[in-house]
Amino acid sequence: MTRYAIALGSNVGDRIGHLRSAVDEIGGLGDGLTVSGLYETAPVGGPEQGPYLNTVVTLETALSPAEMLERLQAIEGDHDRERVVRWGPRTLDLDIVSMDPGEVHTPMLEIPHPRAPERRFVLEPLCEVWPDAAVGGGLTAAEARELVPAQDVDLLATRWVVDGRKPGRYWVGAQVLLFLAIAVALVMDGSLPWAEYPEVELAFGRTIYGWRIAGVVLLAIGAVGLVGSARSLGPALTALPEPVEGAELVETGLFAHARHPIYGSVCLMMLGAALMVASTAAALLSLLLPMFFWAKSSYEEKQLRIRYPGYAAYAKRVRHRLIPFIL
Repeated sequence: MTRYAIALGSNVGDRIGHLRSAVDEIGGLGDGLTVSGLYETAPVGGPEQGPYLNTVVTLETALSPAEMLERLQAIEGDHDRERVVRWGPRTLDLDIVSMDPGEVHTPMLEIPHPRAPERRFVLEPLCEVWPDAAVGGGLTAAEARELVPAQDVDLLATRWVVDGRKPGRYWVGAQVLLFLAIAVALVMDGSLPWAEYPEVELAFGRTIYGWRIAGVVLLAIGAVGLVGSARSLGPALTALPEPVEGAELVETGLFAHARHPIYGSVCLMMLGAALMVASTAAALLSLLLPMFFWAKSSYEEKQLRIRYPGYAAYAKRVRHRLIPFIL
């Protein structure tokens, strides 16, 4: 039996779909399949093109290197792989980067892959599943990674092959609990500190009134932002941080100024409601919302980068995350 390490990449069409299908097909070629995390990487060499999704798998099989190459090329063909421009964009790219035992040096195939030691997008996932893999020059994958120059390689997901399990449901559950806590605080007796003492309320009555006016304004701004953002999303609207299957990336309306304006709008609405009723507990809980939504959107942005090749460029253009021009 021979152990192979195979690098997979895609930057055309349904990138994640191509990779999931290829992993399933490669798994049928042998035993002991292991799959690395999923990375998004900037293209290296070739013409201008979109970012890649990359991963590495290992497996053991009785197939010879020539047979393995033939099978992998057949899988690429099933995904409409075209070889028109060297290092050009591709629906699916499969490369044998290492094997054990042995090496191959022929005009058709070279193992270890001659450019593996230069490519962090190969070495990072390879080190997850086989750090001792030989990558040429007497180096292992782990050793070569220490020497390779910095490249744009971002880990997006560790468990990504099976699409059925959606960890985003836990984020939604935590969000619901936080909303319930704020709702309870809003209806509880109690008020902001200065409203607890009649003499302070007399002395600063206008200040208290001003806070409540501010609450109404924040609530109104948040409600308008929420409705407008929801309408911009249309069929892409979901409470889950995973994008809706088949939906397109929305970059219009408030999304041209903030990447997650619905979250920012909800933060403004909750804080506005807390100020309107002068609830200390609700105000403090509302101040936790931006931190919660920041964490949730960090997970969500990785899912959006997996689904949309242009999301990384969009995130660079739209610098604010929750509230346009502010946060």
